[in-house]
Amino acid sequence: MTADIRLLSTMMMSRFLLIVLFVNLGCVLPAVVAQEIQDDPNRPADQLNPPDAQIEPGQDAIGMEGDVRAQRATSAEQGVPAVEMTEFGTVDLAVQDADLSKILEMLAIQSRKNIIAGRDVAATVSANLYDVTFHEALDSILRVNGYGYIEEGNFIYVHPLQDIESIKSAARRVETKIFNLFYISANDANDVVQPLLSSAGESVPMGVVDGSFDPDSSNNGTDSWAYSARLIVSDYPEVLDEIDVVMKELDVSPTQVLVEGTILSTKVDEKNAWGVDWSIIGSINFTDVLGGPLQTVNSLIDGAVSTTNALGTVSNVGKTADAGGFKFGLIKDNFALFLRALDEVSDTTIIARPKVMCLNRQKAEILVGRRVAYLSTTQTETTTTQTVEYLDTGIHLVFRPYISPDKMVRLELYPRLSEAQQRTVADVNGNPVSIPDEVTSEVFTNIRVRDGETLVLGGLFREVTLIKRDQVPLLGDIPVAGAAFTGQDDSILREEIIFMLTPTVVQDERLWEEGRDSLEILDSVRVGTRSGLLPFSRDRMTSNYNRDSLEAYRNGELDLALFYANNSLRLDSMQPEMRRLRSSFSSEMSDESWEKSLHKKILEREMEYMPADTLDPEPTPDFNPSNAPSQTMPVNPGPEKKTSASLPPSATDIAESLNASLSKGSFGAGAAGENEEVSGLAQVDEDRK
Repeated sequence: MTADIRLLSTMMMSRFLLIVLFVNLGCVLPAVVAQEIQDDPNRPADQLNPPDAQIEPGQDAIGMEGDVRAQRATSAEQGVPAVEMTEFGTVDLAVQDADLSKILEMLAIQSRKNIIAGRDVAATVSANLYDVTFHEALDSILRVNGYGYIEEGNFIYVHPLQDIESIKSAARRVETKIFNLFYISANDANDVVQPLLSSAGESVPMGVVDGSFDPDSSNNGTDSWAYSARLIVSDYPEVLDEIDVVMKELDVSPTQVLVEGTILSTKVDEKNAWGVDWSIIGSINFTDVLGGPLQTVNSLIDGAVSTTNALGTVSNVGKTADAGGFKFGLIKDNFALFLRALDEVSDTTIIARPKVMCLNRQKAEILVGRRVAYLSTTQTETTTTQTVEYLDTGIHLVFRPYISPDKMVRLELYPRLSEAQQRTVADVNGNPVSIPDEVTSEVFTNIRVRDGETLVLGGLFREVTLIKRDQVPLLGDIPVAGAAFTGQDDSILREEIIFMLTPTVVQDERLWEEGRDSLEILDSVRVGTRSGLLPFSRDRMTSNYNRDSLEAYRNGELDLALFYANNSLRLDSMQPEMRRLRSSFSSEMSDESWEKSLHKKILEREMEYMPADTLDPEPTPDFNPSNAPSQTMPVNPGPEKKTSASLPPSATDIAESLNASLSKGSFGAGAAGENEEVSGLAQVDEDRK
């Protein structure tokens, strides 16, 4: 009876413990599941129960969200902050007149973040936030109350906004950074940086060069030319980062443009002339007249002909003494006749194509012509100073390009074509001096043209017609017969100048290709020029030797290549390229002998540390022990080696013999190998003697 009572009490106690255990599990399990969802939000949905199931465990999953919202609103009305983290890492928050510190505490617990609020952080918050990130929720509830936060590592510190600015300012430290500039000047970069600096920032430009490039004996190596362009900036890190971004955008490689100008100048000068001159005399001879028959009347007027009875008549309106293409003269007794006819046409064409490349927005200038010198005199009351001045004549092109992203090029242009004409004038003392007059045609304009297109800037057309007629009054107007009493000079001058321009934006790759092609053309021209030299000239002979040496080297004939190289250097020793080539020939020829000598040295070194009788090479696959040579090196090889007994072989002799044996493959060759080895030692011994 007592045992049954004890058993019954034991069973009742076990049942009671089981009931307590199930009750505890029912209370703890939902919290564990919710914590598991919060710790691992990426687990599949079918393995987790939504955390909102804890609120209404008996509701269906479809209508659960509305119940959760209602319970949150109820909690908010009761003053209890409802803050929850969803499985996607977002925050749902519903509070009504809740203390800010409590909300921050709930956010810290739900998000597992370390949030620390200061003493002066106190406010009442009412908010409903759905599906927002943690930082969005924190920022929204703090900003409306005049607070902010600073995140440092794993901690978030909440302070009033004015305190946050003070904390950030106190935590900032001024740093220094050096910006290397490659395309923009240091002064320009400094002007850009100045507005970006804070109150504590400073900038110093370095490597500023002079604005002009005109080196001379007094200005050819100043310190400013030696520095690279740099900008040293000291400021807060965020300001330095902003300046770094700006510098990377500004300091970029400028675009280059190739400007090819074409100046076409044509000049046509046509001259026509016709004239008849005659002279009639009486009582005198033409031989008595100085200067020819046409000077008869002038001689009578001047008294050069002493006579009191003479007659002279002259007509010189034809200007037959001037230049003419055809002239005819006749003197018969007292009559002289001269005729001149001219038809002259001079046609001049000048085509100039200056080509120059420059950077974007940089001035470029090219002058192809002559600098005409003239004296400039400066006179004062006490001194007179003369200096030499120069007048630039020829083809002169000055421009500045502006390249736009749409491949349009704007150009400021000043093309000019000029020449100098000397003219003699009198100075203040009446002495003749020569001064140059500049005859020029120029255009100054500002245009816009597309990349690669040709634009006609403008032109000038001028025509000058000159008709000059001389005749004897009345007689020159007689039809047909009046031609004997007339003279006429006609001239027509036509000039035309056209300026054309072609700008081309050049990429670096294309520029390198053109440079390589130009070098190849230059080499071809140089070779073609040398081909015209005499066969026995030094340059021609050295070129032939160099060519033959390279050809022999390509064919693998090093001896022949070295022979031609020596002949070339014998004629002209000042050929550094050929000297280097000959050195390469010699080194390649000496490689084989060098390897042999190295092999010999290795064997000699081995013989110093290892006796010859210890050599035991590995046998070959066809090794026959009965035919193997003795392992002991013979000292007296036989009757052929009678002299060996008196003079034993040295280590060098043994090494040479081994070298020969190795090269012939004597190991494992039986008695024949042994005989060859003995004969090799004997030959070495004879060579030593």
